[in-house]
Amino acid sequence: MPSRLIARAMAALLATAMATPALAQFQDAITPPAPVPAETIYINGHIATPDGWQTALAIGQGTILAIGNAAQMKVHTTAATRVVDLGGKTVLPGLIDMHVHAVDAGLHARECAFPQGSAAPVVVAAVKVCVGAARPGAWVVGGQWDASSLGKVAPHRRILDAVAPKVPVVLHDISLHSVWVNSAALAAAGIDRNTPNPAGGVIERDSKGEPTGVLRENAAIMLLNKVPSPSDEDRVAALRHATQAMLAQGITAYEEALMATANARAYAALSDAGGLAQHVRTCMWDSDQGLIAQRHLYARPGLDVSCVKMILDGVPTESHTAAMHDPYADAAAFGDASRAKGSLMIAPEAIAQRLTRYDAAGLTVKLHAAGDASVHAALDAIAAARKANGAYGPHHEIAHGNFVLPADIGRARDLGATFEFSPYIWFPSPPVQDLYHTVGAERMARFTPVREALDAGARVVIGSDWPVVPSMSPWVAIETLVTREAPGGGATSLAPSQKVSVAEALKMMTVSAAMQLGVGDKVGTLEPGRQADLIVIDRDIFAIPPREIHATKVLRTVIAGKEVYSAKP
Repeated sequence: MPSRLIARAMAALLATAMATPALAQFQDAITPPAPVPAETIYINGHIATPDGWQTALAIGQGTILAIGNAAQMKVHTTAATRVVDLGGKTVLPGLIDMHVHAVDAGLHARECAFPQGSAAPVVVAAVKVCVGAARPGAWVVGGQWDASSLGKVAPHRRILDAVAPKVPVVLHDISLHSVWVNSAALAAAGIDRNTPNPAGGVIERDSKGEPTGVLRENAAIMLLNKVPSPSDEDRVAALRHATQAMLAQGITAYEEALMATANARAYAALSDAGGLAQHVRTCMWDSDQGLIAQRHLYARPGLDVSCVKMILDGVPTESHTAAMHDPYADAAAFGDASRAKGSLMIAPEAIAQRLTRYDAAGLTVKLHAAGDASVHAALDAIAAARKANGAYGPHHEIAHGNFVLPADIGRARDLGATFEFSPYIWFPSPPVQDLYHTVGAERMARFTPVREALDAGARVVIGSDWPVVPSMSPWVAIETLVTREAPGGGATSLAPSQKVSVAEALKMMTVSAAMQLGVGDKVGTLEPGRQADLIVIDRDIFAIPPREIHATKVLRTVIAGKEVYSAKP
């Protein structure tokens, strides 16, 4: 055979040999795989999916295998498959709370408690009981009070001294940004008339210059640092208690809004013990630079340590600690001209410098910003980070955003910032009633501008701020986002122009929150191939009157296919 023909034959054989494996791989790619056996199949449900309502769902290896009807699930059924009849109950994706203080919530459950909105005599009576039960050498810590509910009685150390002359008493206010303490606590902390206000804090004083016992912001932190710390074991137990409470409400992931080293140890310990069911992203306190530097020591699968919390201002209540663009409505009667607009706790240039550094490291920054001036400063800092590091950095979060300048709504969208709003502090919450006096009705007409942010195309997520609020119930959040009224309805509507639909409220607590947490590829919707995070509830929140949503009960909570909560019959 001529050499030319031999060469052609060899080339043809070689091409065939090379093509055959490639063709086989291509055929494998387009050949449907054998059905994966399901560990659990839910039937007779009312299941919310992006493609409409379905009735059955199959789960295997923590993943949603199929969604459709019961007949379509048969290919995934084996003798070992558990089949659960839901009896027509509604199934939704797991919900995500983007602002929780979980360890604090667990610890708070053990503290000296009295109902929010309590008058002064109720507070004093509760403190008297707690002091009588206190162990020798212990401090009495509790709350939560607010000035508007105390009546004509202004919080003062002498009121607490009458029932606690020797035992240090520390009472958190309803925002957790101020404390009311007695003389024994002031003495233990070394605070007297000669103690200057710390940067970013206020020691309230009477006409003679003596501390009244009310400490704001960093002054409160200065005293709280003197309170005996809970043990690591107490923190782990508190965290376990809080996460279980959230599972009972259908919360399958959340963001820990402020974490220092002691709580980081608790998170790592609970995770190592297999007790942390939810996916959690933790926001390390900007003041704890040691924790930020060693953050990877505490990261675990499902425990993301990649967020930093910066506190830019306080709250827009009678404390006047939120930074406002215009003076407070009651500024003239407040008696302290320097606090007419509140103030930032961190200088604007320092906010920008720190945020730019965190942004460059790939860390998301959660910025507490309640007043419109602090929201503006937060956006200035994000703009500086974008200019320094490029336009595609983390989606930094504006936490609370109770008041936002209209021009800053679109600016947040353009900068890729996320609004994390807290719709749990609606009427009849005493702080909101207080705001009408301190901020004024005109600005309250745009209070927490959720509708504006959605219409502008900004990313919006929802956080409870539990235990600043008594309950982290997402059903209260969904209802009040829709009605802008007290749970169950009421005569007063809070900024009704900011109402959203039930579908929009649910999306903020599922799809949008999952994207913000960086797990949007896995959770947020119920679809084949995604992680099986779902909840079963006792009613269809889309079909009932919105004023009934707050009463929704969770029957089952499932994370990665595992049933982690089941309501008692």
